[in-house]
Amino acid sequence: LLILAFVISGLIARYYLVEEPFQLNQALNFDYTKSRPVAFVPITACPTLEHIENIGFHSGGGVRGIPPNYKLRTTVALTLPESDYNRHLGMFQVRVDFLSENGKSLGSLSRPCMLEFRSEPIRLLQTFFKIIPLVAGYVSESQTLSLKLSGYTETFTPTACLKVTIEQRAEFRAGAGIPEVYNAFLHVESDLPFFKRILWHWRRTVFVWLGMILFMVELLFALLCYGAIMFPRARSPGTTRSSESQRSHQAQA
Repeated sequence: LLILAFVISGLIARYYLVEEPFQLNQALNFDYTKSRPVAFVPITACPTLEHIENIGFHSGGGVRGIPPNYKLRTTVALTLPESDYNRHLGMFQVRVDFLSENGKSLGSLSRPCMLEFRSEPIRLLQTFFKIIPLVAGYVSESQTLSLKLSGYTETFTPTACLKVTIEQRAEFRAGAGIPEVYNAFLHVESDLPFFKRILWHWRRTVFVWLGMILFMVELLFALLCYGAIMFPRARSPGTTRSSESQRSHQAQA
């Protein structure tokens, strides 16, 4: 009964009570043949891609990856080499567009960024202390920029794809002012409503308490239905003697 109660508790908590927030982690492969490097991240499908790679994704009308009215927190992590070009480049812009299945933009978030400034003496001192790991190849002269973009709320039109674009400052001509990038990653996470967020953070407690309640209900039901079989009543000595006397009187008659 206890095992059955916890199995049912897990199924109820997983499919009916506790809702898992939407999470997406994806490496970004920017197309540097464009004047503004672009990377697409499919949620359900990316119809704007020339070669669609939707392995593990489903396309079609009505398919939704993110529930409506959920706020999204987007983080773009860029690892940039501390090259002379990047250090002298200064500011550039990163934009994330939320696209529908037909390629229409549902919303956009952007943020300017640049390499963290380090003076020449500081860089020389850091290089001196890290000379052995640098020569051995365990570390590299790079910085990772973590750009947090928030403020987009999922609409009733499903978001099918994310488009990440690196843009230059206005003073640069097309194709110039783009930073050198080692690698890039995108992380998207939804914020659950208040009550669902409480259930998600306390999901293990909900699972245990629900399992114990179901176990008590099963035990009570078993006692009510099969109590006489499981716990037969013992006859008292007086009842036994009276039944034996009745049998003897019936035999004499």
